[in-house]
Amino acid sequence: MKELKSKIEAVLFCIPEGVDTKKLARVCGIGSAGHVKTALQEMQKEFEEKERGVRLMEKEGTWKFAIPDPHVPLVKEAAKPEIEKAILETLAFIAYKKSAKQSEVVKVRSNKAYNHIKHLEDHGFITAKQKGKTRLLSPTKKFYEYFNLKENQDLEPES
Repeated sequence: MKELKSKIEAVLFCIPEGVDTKKLARVCGIGSAGHVKTALQEMQKEFEEKERGVRLMEKEGTWKFAIPDPHVPLVKEAAKPEIEKAILETLAFIAYKKSAKQSEVVKVRSNKAYNHIKHLEDHGFITAKQKGKTRLLSPTKKFYEYFNLKENQDLEPES
């Protein structure tokens, strides 16, 4: 069981958005998702009892590490965002449109959008398909998974 818990911890560390027991069983080479669930429940208790800096959480069948509430302010200050604000705003515009012409993105976001688009493509958040003299930019499956969104979900700007 100790080896299984070690494998589970390593996998969960690498998948911050979380994973279900079936995938964990498959990745860890265990035939039974039930054994994995038992190990996860034991780990969850162990993490709580030892007052560690992370907790093991389960929500709607997905298991992941989370920061306990008292540590959230500390982590917010220490953590650097993975995506710069300007790049994130360009991504938000593309995602809101669901499919935007590169020329339109550049018109709205300025010529700096070319670098943003390259960054977003390189990191797998958008795809680009040639359409006439411009390119059509669309969010990828990775985008929807990363931001925990559904592909058919309408993205409305905040008021």
